[in-house]
Amino acid sequence: MDIQKFQQKLTEACELGEKNGKVLKPAQIKECFGELDLDKSQLIKILQYLKLKGITIEGAEVLAAAPQEEHEEESAQSEEKVPLTPEEEVYLKEYLEGLEEQEQGTRSAEELFALLSQGDAMAQAELSQKYLRAAAEMAVEMNCEEIFIADLIQEANISLLMALGEEGAARKDENWLLGRIRAGIRNAIEEQTQRKFEDDYLVAKVEKLESAVRELTEGDDDESAKFSIEELAIILDMDVEEIRDVLRLTGDDK
Repeated sequence: MDIQKFQQKLTEACELGEKNGKVLKPAQIKECFGELDLDKSQLIKILQYLKLKGITIEGAEVLAAAPQEEHEEESAQSEEKVPLTPEEEVYLKEYLEGLEEQEQGTRSAEELFALLSQGDAMAQAELSQKYLRAAAEMAVEMNCEEIFIADLIQEANISLLMALGEEGAARKDENWLLGRIRAGIRNAIEEQTQRKFEDDYLVAKVEKLESAVRELTEGDDDESAKFSIEELAIILDMDVEEIRDVLRLTGDDK
């Protein structure tokens, strides 16, 4: 199915960007995704995803067929902090109030990190409580539209606990811990963003097929006007299995 090809091409683009020192050219993007027949908005989303991965696109405005001023404005907007929705604001307020009610230890972070390096389980537990607020604040700072803030905070907390449970870290201190939390949040955002790209792409394929089938059969009640999957594949220049997969999603595969 084409969604698998999309996943493969996205992975190839990321790998190519890594090999090229975090830089890709428009021709390389077109070579990766040209055969998938993506529209401008889908291309822009791919560019934004690559940027999230730290990959710079030379002349991305040309690839997206947008004026330089528009491209620069979109780039600036993509770097701006995404505000919370009213629902998320309510959740965050209640969550932080709950943290304030929890009992906090009296030992300093420096003392706790020193004990953590020695394998002290109590220090690990105390540090997890001490940095829950910092994890939540970082999630808010890195907020994105694709993930509800509660889920992003949960990802931050998981990263916090996993970091504190790590063995063999060269140096365990606040900078190390916050770096681990940030990396965990970024990975969650990347995974969710890629999943959304794939979902959007699949929806576009479903809509394309439905539109084409309606156009081919509209106004014809005669059974002879109906096309088999094999005939649709020829007419629409799509793989038979791709059409079967899309029809399964729409419930029209019977």
